[in-house]
Amino acid sequence: MLFFNFFMLFCILEKDIGTGYIEKRTRQLIRKEDETMLSDRLQKMYEATRGGAYAKYKTTDFPQDEWRRKCAGLSQYRTHAEVFRAICRLEEPVILPGDRFFFTRTIRGKDWRPFSGHPVENLTADWEILLSQGIDGRIAAAEKKLRENAAAPECTDFLTAAIDMLNEAKRFSLRYAEAAERSGDAEGAALLRKVPAGPASTLREALQSVFFMFSMFHHSGVFLQGLGRMDQYLLPYYEADLRAERLTREQAGELISEFFIMLNRENEIYGNVQRGDDGESVMLGGCRRDGSGACSDLTKLILECSYDVAMINPKINLRVDSNTPREILEAGVRLTGRGLGFPQYANDEIVIPALIRFGYTQEDARDYTVAACWEFVVKNGRDIPNLSVVNLALAADHAIRKALREHLNFEELLEQIRPEIRKMTGIGGRTTWDYFAPNPLFSAFSGSCIERGKDLQKGGGDHYHFGCLSAGSSTAADSLCAVKHFVYDTHEVAPERLLHALETNYRDDEELRLLMKTGPKTGNNEPESNRMLKKIFDDYCDVLEETRDNGLGGRIRPGTGSAQFYALMTQRPGESFYLSATADGRKEGEYISASLAPAPGVRSKGVLSVLQTYGSLDYNRLCNGGPVTMEFSPVFFKTPDAVSRTVSFIRAFVRTGCQQIQMNVLDREILLDAKAHPERHRDLIVRVWGWSGYFVELDPIFQNQIIGRQTFEG
Repeated sequence: MLFFNFFMLFCILEKDIGTGYIEKRTRQLIRKEDETMLSDRLQKMYEATRGGAYAKYKTTDFPQDEWRRKCAGLSQYRTHAEVFRAICRLEEPVILPGDRFFFTRTIRGKDWRPFSGHPVENLTADWEILLSQGIDGRIAAAEKKLRENAAAPECTDFLTAAIDMLNEAKRFSLRYAEAAERSGDAEGAALLRKVPAGPASTLREALQSVFFMFSMFHHSGVFLQGLGRMDQYLLPYYEADLRAERLTREQAGELISEFFIMLNRENEIYGNVQRGDDGESVMLGGCRRDGSGACSDLTKLILECSYDVAMINPKINLRVDSNTPREILEAGVRLTGRGLGFPQYANDEIVIPALIRFGYTQEDARDYTVAACWEFVVKNGRDIPNLSVVNLALAADHAIRKALREHLNFEELLEQIRPEIRKMTGIGGRTTWDYFAPNPLFSAFSGSCIERGKDLQKGGGDHYHFGCLSAGSSTAADSLCAVKHFVYDTHEVAPERLLHALETNYRDDEELRLLMKTGPKTGNNEPESNRMLKKIFDDYCDVLEETRDNGLGGRIRPGTGSAQFYALMTQRPGESFYLSATADGRKEGEYISASLAPAPGVRSKGVLSVLQTYGSLDYNRLCNGGPVTMEFSPVFFKTPDAVSRTVSFIRAFVRTGCQQIQMNVLDREILLDAKAHPERHRDLIVRVWGWSGYFVELDPIFQNQIIGRQTFEG
């Protein structure tokens, strides 16, 4: 059946976009195990990073309790500046032979978090501001604004703290320059004296500036931090180096690969739920703010570097549309076949119009990137893309049980879903500016905060929307379909029988459980299951759109991503979102569907039917993001025409109107062996939800769910 789906897919593409997209390739997608494009130097750096060699430099603890007492009575701005100064001065510069970028952390433990208020997270700095102005440019802008607003106390407090933090970051970089000079690295010392204090003029300077300030933002309390549209803000420096013959393409790739490896040195510290859940997402491709195509040779080079490095950071995202160059798609699908769980693909033809409809300007919508996972981030604002989550399967389950108990008809059952969703949201109209902890350092590199004299976390941004996650949508739709068919249409199952089975976890009625599992299933592009899926999401959007002001002048963005809740909602009894047995034949303790994917155990007709199912949703309303999630066997990527047909698949993803997709490569037998013998599979990487991690380091809750995912073999 799957082969037939691909045959039909190729026929559609051949008719609509030409035979050039389906020619067979003879080259293999995945390189041989002994083939690597990393130099010996970078291979040693990779091994040192994976072996935890840099942990020995972490010898200092930051005394949080002591500084909490010291800062008592200070303003939030002053507290932030004082703590940041203390952290920077505790750090000891480390210059390692062979490194071309500089910052090795020497403070142990998790990042400092502000003593009060919600810190900056799931955001990306405006790296273009950093690279074009440097720290000195932001100090000058802050001093100018300070002179203009001498009589405004909060403005003065914010700007003074920003200047102090910027100066401290600059001093720390110069301490690194002195250390490099003492070690005999004159070139490194010159680099550190120039950036991040001043503007960058070469690719190496740009990467050092980003890497150093990325680390400083972490030290200022930012977490789940993104790297944004790297192929856009690095492009001028890459092209200038090539024109001036300062670098070859291969040498540029060496720099980018080293930058990527160094991002992995601290991921045991920067992680959130698990190691790897640390933001560090890169967005590539798409279009520029004027609408012209943004793909370049640098886009392709970054994809190739990610393939060669093959580590969990950074997570690559690729924006695509009908006109994405084939060579970019080929580089993307080769990286997919590497088995790292990325790139995640975003469909500009769906995403950008949805963001514009929500209220972002066209230019800003075209410039979108992603948060730590998949949620869309628009520059110059402080949106919180994952403030709450709704268990759609639980909402459907409550409605079903009420209908069975009260003998409601099916239309009356459907009317119960929206009130159940409403009970689960509760994220609008309660938040105030006191909710946030300011961050003057990050604000200095975010939009016009300095020019406005306001911290990003205190009103200095352009927009302040919230995002809501959703989990179990396919489980919800399947449950509704099963009840409609067996209880209301065919009358094969009495309401009392099903209600008893749900309340007893099908303990006494295995026959009924197996029958309910045979109902229509989401992912097969069937009218009834599609209708129930759309009904669930329409109700969800209706409820969230009732909030006209979230307390900060923003609204709520509905999304289809589930994050970790696809697992937690079935594994943690006692939580308000906990889901017991459901009417689709799922027993208590079994997992629900993650983001947009068929429910666990459902055998869909094939990949095309999955795309058609989720392409039918109204993404103009579901603009927070959330991927169609599909698992493929490594066999799929080892055929001679794997690159070609996967490119065709991505083209079909765009044409069917889906919003995002992540394609994971899983081998069930290898995963089982890795769980039993973790020492044999140290470097096995899997996509967990919106991030990738080392399988053997994951909590068993997530390991078990990953092992159970459906895979397509081709």
